[in-house]
Amino acid sequence: MKKFLLAAVCAAVALTGCATPTTGTTANSNSTVGTAAAIGGNVLKMAVDNQCRTELNANNAFRAIALTMSAEQQSALETKVCGCVSEKALQNVSAVELAQAAVDANARTQIVANTVAKTLTACYSEFVGK
Repeated sequence: MKKFLLAAVCAAVALTGCATPTTGTTANSNSTVGTAAAIGGNVLKMAVDNQCRTELNANNAFRAIALTMSAEQQSALETKVCGCVSEKALQNVSAVELAQAAVDANARTQIVANTVAKTLTACYSEFVGK
């Protein structure tokens, strides 16, 4: 998974480098920060989704409910809950943290752990309570 994540970041950096405008120093530096934040957001979103699925499947309440569901229903619920967690996680992370997540694995791990912990319960309750 770490190799895949690193490859995804490298590919994103390589591809976005071609799209960065080169006219004007201010525009270029603002675009670079925006690009780094976008890459960080994508990397963080993938990492949050992965962490969410791991924690959700380890959750005793989810496992008990999952016993009453088909594999398709369980997968659909997991996708809904972790999609919610991924979206809310990005709302709770600053642009600086997104940029850090793009380049620093230790920072990414810490940011992911914190955001999943903050949002998983709320998202789980939102979908299971229905």
